[in-house]
Amino acid sequence: MATKLAIEQPGTEKPQTVPPRKNAPEAEACPQLRGQATAAEAKATALCMERVPAGEAPAKVKRAAAVDDVTWCDGKEMGKPYVTRTSICENQVIHAILFEPTTKELLGEAWYTIKQEVNTQTSDVHFNEDFFLRVQAVSGGLTAGFNLQIKGKCVATSACHQGPGPWTGPAPVKLLSEKEGTWQRSWKNTTKNDTLMLGYELTATYGAAKSTLEWGANQSRAWEVRCDNEVDKFAGCVVPLYIPTFEVKSKYKEARQFIGMVQASMSSHPGWEGKGQPLTREADDKVAQKNRDIVCDSTFKADPSTPKPAQCDEYPFAKSKQSGAQQGVTSGKVCQQYTVRASTLEGKQYLDLTWPGLKEGKMPPANARCARASMPKNQNEGVGGDLGRFTKAQRLLGGDGYWVDAGNKL
Repeated sequence: MATKLAIEQPGTEKPQTVPPRKNAPEAEACPQLRGQATAAEAKATALCMERVPAGEAPAKVKRAAAVDDVTWCDGKEMGKPYVTRTSICENQVIHAILFEPTTKELLGEAWYTIKQEVNTQTSDVHFNEDFFLRVQAVSGGLTAGFNLQIKGKCVATSACHQGPGPWTGPAPVKLLSEKEGTWQRSWKNTTKNDTLMLGYELTATYGAAKSTLEWGANQSRAWEVRCDNEVDKFAGCVVPLYIPTFEVKSKYKEARQFIGMVQASMSSHPGWEGKGQPLTREADDKVAQKNRDIVCDSTFKADPSTPKPAQCDEYPFAKSKQSGAQQGVTSGKVCQQYTVRASTLEGKQYLDLTWPGLKEGKMPPANARCARASMPKNQNEGVGGDLGRFTKAQRLLGGDGYWVDAGNKL
């Protein structure tokens, strides 16, 4: 029975799939390879391997693969990489065919599953990958056994150090054989950032017959890890294709409602997953300050009904490239306008969010490119502080995207 790979499960992150690269090289399927093989090339026997959709595998292979519950993406569609901000996970089915190259006669088959996880959630620039392979079914000549070898590639080689693979050299396998182990990788540089592209080469041999199958970053950008020392005082690594979500905490009720109203009413639905586009980080503090100075210019006056001290709160955030100031806005007076108003009932203070036209049932202008609100300082700065900590935790570099969850439902 397979052992559980020692990788932390994704927490509240919702795993995402990454589509294949455009114009990614496609591995030839076994029927093509069998048609091209000649006796001169492969002598008495030839061997080919192909990745196949789980639905094309024999039922017993699918059942056996389900028992091998070793990765956090078990139960998800096989043959697709899944990512979180700190992990890559994929399960796949490999089909091997042994055949006579002249007559194309089938001499044997093998089915094996590969399950792998990359985990970058460490305290430094070292990260690990666990790799698990199991031979699920064999027939014909392959029943006696064959050899398998796995090699990993870590590019760019100048920035990435990779330790030994999960097992050494071509290893003999047969029905129900399990091969597993770990790669250790690390970022060698100490400044700025580098993207490390992971790739894999699996080789099967049976006598003189040999077949090699490749996958990884050349096929999908899911297999990219980016390491940097630009975000925090400590360097670290993430999966850059994953778009994380910044959750506006419910304790900042009116600030959360303000952002949710902007996302719902503005036609671009900024930062609202499923409706709009992600916000992207503006890493230049001078540009962010300019954004803030334009949206919260002299035309802003804190409303007397807002609990003091009151501040100008803007959305999209000044530290995003979607700030109104970067969308051509020259004064915050053209933004949507909101006010957090305080009222007292039976000695208790209540806050509510209001805007011009609310009493008449009118929504804020949908064509606006920014919004600002008269907001209590603790809520404005509380959300801003959380955003800064989120930026560090997710290692968001300039231009990196993120969603904003303000409680809106599709």
